Amino acid sequence: MVLDCEIMLWYPPTVSGQVPSGRSGHASCVLPQTNSLVVFGGVKNGKWLNSVSILDTNRWKWTSLKAAGDAPPPRSYHSATAISSDGSSEVGNRVVIFGGNNGSKSFNGVHVLEATGEGKKWIWSNPKCKGNAPSPRTGHNATLLNDGSTILVYGGWDPNTEDENGDDLIFGDSFLLNTKTWTWRKGPKPRYEKSTNKTANGGAGRVGHSAVLAPGSDGVQVLAFGGRVSENKFVGDFQSLVVPL
Repeated sequence: MVLDCEIMLWYPPTVSGQVPSGRSGHASCVLPQTNSLVVFGGVKNGKWLNSVSILDTNRWKWTSLKAAGDAPPPRSYHSATAISSDGSSEVGNRVVIFGGNNGSKSFNGVHVLEATGEGKKWIWSNPKCKGNAPSPRTGHNATLLNDGSTILVYGGWDPNTEDENGDDLIFGDSFLLNTKTWTWRKGPKPRYEKSTNKTANGGAGRVGHSAVLAPGSDGVQVLAFGGRVSENKFVGDFQSLVVPL
C-alpha cells in the first residue's frame, strides 16, 4: 500500500515483476539515487530468509536480486539503514544491515549491501567493526543521523536470553556506529518526553518501537515512540535521544 502524502490517500499500486513471497520481520529502506526500495530477510512459516528484493518505485516493478559477495545469514527483525557512499550528508547507495534473530540466536554483526554502476551491480561486504559494540539483539531501531554517516541503534531484545530475574532481556541502551571508520561507541541515554495527554513513562528498555530524526529543544534528536516493555506491557510514550555531533 502507498500513502500519497499530498492528498492523504491510501492506494494499492499495480506492481509487476518478481514479487517477493509473503513474510514478516523483514527490513526495508529507500535508496533515492536509484529510486529503489530494498527489502531484505524476514521469516515465513518458520523459515528464515536472507533474500533481497528491489522495487523500482518509478515503474512499480520488483526484481529478485542476486548480489556478489557473502550475504548475511538468514534473519528477521533486524534493521536496514540507507547511508551515503562518499561520506556526504545525503543518503546514497549503501544499506547497512544490523542485528536480527534466526530463532536460535540473535546477531550483532554489520553487513553492507552496495549498489554500483547506477544499480546494475550489487555487492555484499562485512566490515570489521571496532569499539564498544552492542550485544546481539533484535527488534531494535536504527536511525541515520543528520551527518549522513552515523547510525544510532536503540533498544531491542534478545529472545534467546533472560535477564538476572528470569524475565525477557529487553535493552534500554543506545549505540553509535561511525560508518566512515566502522567504529562503535556508547550512545546517549533515552529521556522521557512529557506530553499533553499525560502518557506514563514506559522506561528506557523497549522492543518493537519506531524512531525518527526530528527537531528538538537541544538540536536534532532521535525520537522513539511506543514499543513493548517489561511484563509484556505496551506503551505509547516518547523517548528522546540527543546526540552532540
